[in-house]
Amino acid sequence: MKRLLPLSLLSLSLICRAAPAQDWHVYTHSGGGQTALLDGTLHGKPNGGKRAYYVELVHAMLVQLGLPGRIDEVPLARGLAMLRSRDDVVLFNLDRTPEREDKFAWVGPISEESDYLYERTAAPTGIRSLAEARPLRVCVLNGNVHDELLAAAGLRNLYRHNNYAGCFQMLMLGRVDLVASADGGLRHKLREARIAAAAIQATPVRIAHSKGYIALSKAVPAAELARWNAALATLGRNGTLRRLQQQYAGAEP
Repeated sequence: MKRLLPLSLLSLSLICRAAPAQDWHVYTHSGGGQTALLDGTLHGKPNGGKRAYYVELVHAMLVQLGLPGRIDEVPLARGLAMLRSRDDVVLFNLDRTPEREDKFAWVGPISEESDYLYERTAAPTGIRSLAEARPLRVCVLNGNVHDELLAAAGLRNLYRHNNYAGCFQMLMLGRVDLVASADGGLRHKLREARIAAAAIQATPVRIAHSKGYIALSKAVPAAELARWNAALATLGRNGTLRRLQQQYAGAEP
């Protein structure tokens, strides 16, 4: 006797297989030593951290979609510029903010985390609100959601860097007073910066609670976007996401 698939699962399967594949240029950002080149494409290091996991998740999706498996790393600001100006770009992991909502097409979410302002343990700022941070120097990843949120909140002393390790090194050197960062992956960021975890602490100021997505160029056809979301759903159902988290994300946050 043949086993029939539930209609919803069958629909997802048909979406993944029926639509013609589109050529994409796939990018990530802020690898922070969690990734390495293998045969000309980026791969996550086992137990490397959350960004290693994101890369391997997208590799698994590309296989599911029947697409080439090349992934390249670029600075976030450059990736965003390409995502806005071209019709063939995929960029991950990207926070889905109201300002970005209508500019890109979204697949996911693939992550969820809280974002704080961090300070030196030996030089606490004493801030308890975002308003109190306005006169202070804050390092942000150039072009990311913290950059946008803090600028919109009226913070003018923003120091932009292309990677988190650089921000935390500036903090330890006293060149900035605070660093904006998600709590997820903090240990890996500090390890890359060669900073002891005890040297940094979170302030009580939470900037945001965010979800990360895979972003596609806005012009993506609806059928292609559905294929991507269906592929992610398939990997969740068959246990691939959990396996990749265990293998690559390590004991994060």
